[in-house]
Amino acid sequence: MNRLMKPLAWLAIALCAGPLVVLAPAGAAEPARVNVILWFDTEDYLSPADDDACKRLAEMLTQRQIRATFKVVGEKARVLERRGRSDVIDALKQHEIGYHANFHSVHPAPAEYLAECGLLDGMAEFERREGGGAADVRRIFGRPTLVCYGQPGSSWAPQAIAALKNIGVAPSGIPCYVDEGDHVGLDQQPFWYASALNVYHMGPNYTRMELYDPAAVEPAKQKVSEIARRLRSEGGGLISIFYHPCEWIHLEFWDGVNFRRGANPPPEQWKAPPQQTPTETEAAFGRFGQYIDHIRAIPGVRFVTAAELPAIYPDAVRNDGAPEGDLRQLSSSLAAGGVGGVNFRVIGSRSYSAADEFELLAGAVARLIAGQKPQFPAVAKGLLGPDGPPPEANERTHIDWPAFRMAAVDVANFIQTQGRVPARVFIGPDAIPPAVFLVGLAEVYDFDRLHGTLPLQAGVELPKQVELVPARRVAEDKPGLFGGWIIHKENFRAPKVLEMARLQAWTLKPALKSEGN
Repeated sequence: MNRLMKPLAWLAIALCAGPLVVLAPAGAAEPARVNVILWFDTEDYLSPADDDACKRLAEMLTQRQIRATFKVVGEKARVLERRGRSDVIDALKQHEIGYHANFHSVHPAPAEYLAECGLLDGMAEFERREGGGAADVRRIFGRPTLVCYGQPGSSWAPQAIAALKNIGVAPSGIPCYVDEGDHVGLDQQPFWYASALNVYHMGPNYTRMELYDPAAVEPAKQKVSEIARRLRSEGGGLISIFYHPCEWIHLEFWDGVNFRRGANPPPEQWKAPPQQTPTETEAAFGRFGQYIDHIRAIPGVRFVTAAELPAIYPDAVRNDGAPEGDLRQLSSSLAAGGVGGVNFRVIGSRSYSAADEFELLAGAVARLIAGQKPQFPAVAKGLLGPDGPPPEANERTHIDWPAFRMAAVDVANFIQTQGRVPARVFIGPDAIPPAVFLVGLAEVYDFDRLHGTLPLQAGVELPKQVELVPARRVAEDKPGLFGGWIIHKENFRAPKVLEMARLQAWTLKPALKSEGN
C-alpha cells in the first residue's frame, strides 16, 4: 500500500453502459451485515523492535478474540527465523498469514521490473522474483497456503495478480489480493480481477485512525461507525482497515531511510530507522486498543480475515455454473450488435465478466458446430484477458458461415489450451478484435436458439468496433499514481502496466456476497 496516498458500496444497479438489470433479493430475513477486514503489512526486517511490535499486536488481538490478516514480507519471515523469534512467529500464527513481496522496497520493486513487460513474460518474472519468498513464508509459518497478497507501496501491476495462482499451492494458488490504491476498482467494494478476489480501491469504505494524535481517537470512532451505518443501509459491505506493525515504533519508515527515490544500498549498508520513545509507543497501543474495542462493539459488525473472503464472496459462475436462462440473456444482449459495449453483467446471484461471457459462448457455439447441445449449467473456469492489444478496428462486417465456423473452432481450442481471451481472432488472413468476435458468437448462439439451426446461409454480421467498457475502471496514467510512493523514483510512471491492466479488464466483475454475509 502506498502510505503517502490517501484513497478517495457495491449497490444493486442497472449498469449504465449495458442492457442489464440487476435484481436484488426480496424479503431480507435479517439486518444487513457489515464486515471489517483488519490487515497489517508486516515488512520491517531491519528493526528488532518491530518483532516485538508484531508480537504485541497479534497477542492483543488474540486476547480480544479478533483475528486479523498479517501480510508478511519474505525477508521478514526469514529474519524472524534467523533471530530465533519463534515467539513472534507463534503469536502471528494465531491469525491469517498473507504475503507482501520478497524484499518489499529493495529495487527493483514490482512495478519497476514489470514496467516494460507484457502479460506472460510479466507473470513469469513476478513468479521468478517473488515465488521463493512466498514459499519461505509458507514454510516458516507452517501454512499450506497463503490467504492473500498485496503490493509494496504503490508498486501495483496486473501481471502480479494473474500470477498469484502460480506462486501459491495448486489448484487455487493465492486466492485474494488485499491492499489499497487507485489503479483499478469497482464501486468501493470487493471485485474479481485477473482470476483473484480483490479488496482494493475501497474509497470511502477504507478508514483508519492516526496512532500518534490523541485528538484522533473520537473522530476515528465516529467515522467507522458512520461507514458501518451507511453500508448497513445499502445492504451490507466490507470496511478495509490497515496498518504496519512498524508504525508503533518508527519515527520514519524503515524503507524510506534506505531506499528513498531509487536509492539501493547493499545489505551491509542498510540502516535501522529512528524510533519513537517508549512513552509514545505505549500511548499508540492504547489508542489502537480503544479503536478496535469500539469497532467490535458496533452492532451488526464483525471482523473477518482474507481467508474468509472467498466464502463471503463466492463466484457462483465458477462453483455452480451458468444456467441456460443466463446464457440466453447474455447472448440476447450481446447479439444486438454490441450496442453499449462489452461489459460485466450480473444476473441474480451470478456475476459474469466479459471473459466469462467469451468463454461460455465460445464453448456453447463450439458444441453446436460439433452437432451437440450445450450442457448446463455451463461452468466458466476463468480466462485471463488478452496478452496484447486488439486490432484497431474490424474491416469485415459480413462473415460467411464457413469462415466464421473455422474461426470459432480455432478460438475454442485457443481458450482451452491457453486459458485467456485471444488478443486477435483470425477470419482467414484478417484479424478482428475479440470484443467484436464475442458479438458474433452471441449472434450465432441466439440465431440457433431462435431458429433451431446455425446461420448456414445468412452468415454473421459483425460491428466494426466494440468498446470493452470495464477498461474505464482502470486509472489513467498520471504523475503520482506510481511515483507517489517514496521508494519509486520521483515521477516514476508505468504506462504499459496500465495498458496491460486495461486488457485484463476483460476479467473484471463485481464480487457478490453470499446469503447471510
